[in-house]
Amino acid sequence: MKIAFKELRKTPFEVKASIKNLKKTYKIQLKLAKLREVFSEDVLDTVDQEVEKTEEEQLKEEIAENQRNITKTEKVMEGLDSIIEYVVDMLKLKESEADKLEELSQEDVMAIAQRLNMRLMGMTEAEIEKALAESDDDDEGLE
Repeated sequence: MKIAFKELRKTPFEVKASIKNLKKTYKIQLKLAKLREVFSEDVLDTVDQEVEKTEEEQLKEEIAENQRNITKTEKVMEGLDSIIEYVVDMLKLKESEADKLEELSQEDVMAIAQRLNMRLMGMTEAEIEKALAESDDDDEGLE
């Protein structure tokens, strides 16, 4: 199938809709879902408890919180690296095109990966545009 990403080059990319590529697509989606889960768990951990704490307990909590923040940052970096690797692999990007990809915003890179995922899962460009438009309508008012 041909898929164009004007941000990377003028001519469309040829991507095989093979089982191998579909597996790669599911693998990146699973990795991103796990990343979202890490952040969801963090929200659940923020329930306030009205309990007096000693300085030692407070220090231990701060150390634990710092460790969670380090872990989250590492997970985000791994996620971004995985997305970049996925797009580079799937589109067989040249070094100059991969550099262009890394110069894009996180939002733009995610949009490229999402569109690539949707195409590999059998959606047409028209179906993708419709799904994205509906998604934008759902998100309206959340800002």
